[in-house]
Amino acid sequence: MGELRSLIKLKPFLKKHKVLLFLALMGIILSSIISIPAPYIIGKIMDKVLIGSKNFYELYFYIGIIAILYILKYIISIAANYLTSKFNNYMSNDLRLVLMDKIINLPMNYLGNVEKGYLQGRISECNSITNILSGNSVSILLNMTNAILSVSTMFLINYKLAIVAIILVPFFFMVVKISNNELTKNTKQMLESSAILNAECFEIINGVEDIKILNGKEYSLLTFKKKLNQFIKINLNQNKTMLLLTQNIIGANDFGTLIILFIAGILIIKGQFTVGLYTTFSLYSSKIFTSTQLLANIGPSLKEACLSIERLYELIDMNDENKGKDQYLNEKIQSIKLENVNFKYKNSIKNVLDSLNFEINKGEKVLISGENGTGKSTLIKLLSGLYEPIQGKVLYNNLDLATINKESLRNHISIVSQNIFLFKGTVLDNILYGQNEKKRDEVEKLINELNMGDYINRLPNGLDSEIIQNNNGISGGQAQVIAFIRAILLNKDIIILDEPISNVDAETRNIILNVLKESNFDGILIMISHFTEGMEFINKIVNIKKTAM
Repeated sequence: MGELRSLIKLKPFLKKHKVLLFLALMGIILSSIISIPAPYIIGKIMDKVLIGSKNFYELYFYIGIIAILYILKYIISIAANYLTSKFNNYMSNDLRLVLMDKIINLPMNYLGNVEKGYLQGRISECNSITNILSGNSVSILLNMTNAILSVSTMFLINYKLAIVAIILVPFFFMVVKISNNELTKNTKQMLESSAILNAECFEIINGVEDIKILNGKEYSLLTFKKKLNQFIKINLNQNKTMLLLTQNIIGANDFGTLIILFIAGILIIKGQFTVGLYTTFSLYSSKIFTSTQLLANIGPSLKEACLSIERLYELIDMNDENKGKDQYLNEKIQSIKLENVNFKYKNSIKNVLDSLNFEINKGEKVLISGENGTGKSTLIKLLSGLYEPIQGKVLYNNLDLATINKESLRNHISIVSQNIFLFKGTVLDNILYGQNEKKRDEVEKLINELNMGDYINRLPNGLDSEIIQNNNGISGGQAQVIAFIRAILLNKDIIILDEPISNVDAETRNIILNVLKESNFDGILIMISHFTEGMEFINKIVNIKKTAM
């Protein structure tokens, strides 16, 4: 796991922004080149000016050159870092978009069995991946450039000391590398533990209302604390390894500096070297050791990025719900037929639906009835293509659901589910959701035709009333009416209503029933309800019975 070849998977994303990345990297190389002469000039100042001539004008001249180099480096570094940041944002957003698109297209038999917070954790990793990769790209380029230029200059200053420094580099590299190997062992565990902790946080926050009602605070906090303790244990272990790594690096650096000082001191005493040249050499050797350390540190962070990439591509490479489904419903749906349909959820022992057979034709208004737990809502999930039967067939216009493209199917179906989810925004935004071609005046016209004008106008700002996420700010009945208007506006071949009048007030119930009575809808209407009063418009009833163990 975490192999470097995983980086190849990001090639399409890198290619998309290659110009931006190239400019950023060129800026980094240029800033590195500009900074190289500074240590040499500092050495000249010490030997020629401070120890030698003690001439103020020469001091001003050399200091001025260094200042110009630093200013140029400052300007170029800002530009390069800005371009790098821009690249990070673009690439991170591209990754997020691809991942979100994939998650939406994944089959419900996977999504229904995975924690939503876990998926959220995968999405949040996109940003860390791009930061690590761009940071490592910058680090590799910058440190390689610094190392090559510094070594070349050191050989020009004194080849004997340069050879000593070069001999020390592999030793320094191995100290860092060995320490890093310990650090990488916990990387995957920490990522996994973090994702699990995020999932638990998400579940608690998402279900805080139920936790309060059920007095489940103590249990929720206990579960959260267990997962938090597990995360802390892994994190502390990694921090301990990191501290050891840091001290090993400091120790190796001090040892290398001491050896160079010892040899340089001997050469200075013999008159073969100067204090200024030693200062210059020390600054360059410091650059080499720093570059070696950073290059050795790249391994673990790249490993972490590769692990994250592999985890992302576990999702991206999964078959989506349309895999192998190449049949499209290009005509209006004339019939729905179920032939010996059996269904059960993953990890469930008994079937929810068992040997279900019925047929519905265009123009029929059908009531699906049955006791609680007989699978009426599950049937809707099958009809909308969220799930597929484990046995038997669901046929639309005699085409098997197993071969029909799901987006094509849903273009023909409007559903008002029992648990309505409205998005943050206005009432109008929610009615028009997924209907970019429709406008406000069409919504207002439909509301008037359905005699719902007074009802909508009683909302604080009518169609412009704000809805807070998770339907906060409106009643259950109002949410039902909004979803109902949206379904009618879609004008699709099939309208499915799941318990549309079970949990609403009398006014909302009468409004919905009146619309269904007076509607000239000529497609297929499927309604699930425990109530039959006021449903004279129903012309077919399908009764579902509980399955046996």
